[in-house]
Amino acid sequence: MGSDKAYGTPSARTRIFSFAALAGVAALVGWAGREGYRAATDSFVAPIILSPESDAVLATKLHASQLEAERVKTASELERIDADLTAGASAIARLEALVTSQRDPRAWFVEVQGQAASASARELAEIGKQKAHLAHMIREQEQIAEGAKANVEANVITKPEYTREVLALSHLKLALFDTERARVKSQLDASQARLARTALEGSGPTMPELIAREEQMTRIALELMRLEAEQRTKRSERATLTEKLAKIDELDAQLRARPIYRATQARVEAAFVPYTQLEGVERGGVVHDCTWGMFRCKPVGTVAEIVPGEVVLPDPWGHQARGQYAILDLRDHGAARSKILRVRSGGAAPPKAQSTRGGAVTSR
Repeated sequence: MGSDKAYGTPSARTRIFSFAALAGVAALVGWAGREGYRAATDSFVAPIILSPESDAVLATKLHASQLEAERVKTASELERIDADLTAGASAIARLEALVTSQRDPRAWFVEVQGQAASASARELAEIGKQKAHLAHMIREQEQIAEGAKANVEANVITKPEYTREVLALSHLKLALFDTERARVKSQLDASQARLARTALEGSGPTMPELIAREEQMTRIALELMRLEAEQRTKRSERATLTEKLAKIDELDAQLRARPIYRATQARVEAAFVPYTQLEGVERGGVVHDCTWGMFRCKPVGTVAEIVPGEVVLPDPWGHQARGQYAILDLRDHGAARSKILRVRSGGAAPPKAQSTRGGAVTSR
């Protein structure tokens, strides 16, 4: 009996120690299992700190300014093309109106030349009457001059009176000469009118006026062809510039969406997510910072945004990989300096950082 009591006490202690050890091993196995499960289900990302002073950010800012300069240049060229197209369309419209107003003028020329011929005929008739009347006056004045000569010889009149009669006869003959010149000119005008009318009716040589008109219409037609060709070229250039401007705007929108561009204005805390880890990263996912990437994990923030578009950067293990950017909202900004962060979806978001300014509590 005494022996049993002596051995009973150590046996109880042994059992208690065994249970404690078993519980410790179970707890360790449970912790290891939990950590292993989380390590298997969490996504590993590489944090990145981007600031306006970073080399990559400065290069992106320079690229953005070059892109903006190219956009301004393209927009200016587009405005110039639009102005040229408007001016060309106006010139074409005016030339087409001129062509329309200059339709076949033969009817007008026929009417004009007919009226000219009629006027010439009437003028010839009047000149004929005037010539006949002058001839009659000259015969009478010749008789008067002969009589005055006889009277001078007979001392009936003075010599100046005789001279006056001779001068009157000379004036009448001069008027007859002028009438003859007018008759010749009227005959020439009538002949030209007849020739013009014959040409207009297609049975004679072409009028110089019609030749000049045809030459003018040919020049107008050539100018219209040149302007229309220029308009086609300008429209093609405009389509090319419009397409180029759209591509520049698209590229600019993509550039502005990048975290590197956002960092030109203020510091950005982001992370590179390889495609192999992207499935477990979503907006609102809780970001954890762990010792050696495995132990003592603590929540430090959340995922604010997944940025579309592929990038190639070192993954959390230092190998070049393809993936995407994720914008982080960290309450512990020191976690951005870690080599690896873990993102856990479906967990509760950590509380936002509180900062005291002037005695008031302000949420970040």
